Amino acid sequence: MPFEVECFLSDDIRELLAVLALRVRVLSVLQIARTWPKAIAAIKRLEAQALVLSFTVVAHPELPLYEPIMLWTKGSDPPDFGQASYRLRSRWNRPGVATKCVVASRAAGRMFGGHGGRYPRESEETHDIHLSAVYLRFRSMSPEAASSWIHEEEIKKERKQRRGKLPDALVGKDRVVEFGGAYKKEKLIRFHKFCEARGFDYEVW
Repeated sequence: MPFEVECFLSDDIRELLAVLALRVRVLSVLQIARTWPKAIAAIKRLEAQALVLSFTVVAHPELPLYEPIMLWTKGSDPPDFGQASYRLRSRWNRPGVATKCVVASRAAGRMFGGHGGRYPRESEETHDIHLSAVYLRFRSMSPEAASSWIHEEEIKKERKQRRGKLPDALVGKDRVVEFGGAYKKEKLIRFHKFCEARGFDYEVW
């Protein structure tokens, strides 16, 4: 790492880059400002040093996420998929807004041994911002669990077989964390069967 880059990487900036390279794919600038207020002023410099890429998307306003909509542990009764589907589908009730976001660059991904350099696809933008909000809630409420959070991109790298469903994230070795879009009941049932067959507990936010 060049000395001039190393010099300005405060603890906050270093953590921000590590989160983008290892835990999530994207963070909104508002999420960064809430979580690492001292790092927000460094975004332009990080861009100039080719460590982050910033861009603007039109995404659904960030939802308040206080607890999972579905929570299941091995051996317990299945959740009420119909009720969960209704709750997931009914919350998308506002128009999209311009949202400034940041991803790690490939150089930052290499620096931290993670991923970087890929913008979310249009169909992923709202999802990825909200999955990051779930991670940030873990970071705040359960730092130990957050430290074991493995993002989909990292799961993909570890898999020998690249095809098939990938969880949004794993916490530890056997808990799947999923951020739910407007999932129909049938999709939730398929997700449940996927986790049950592999011995995963899960939570859907």
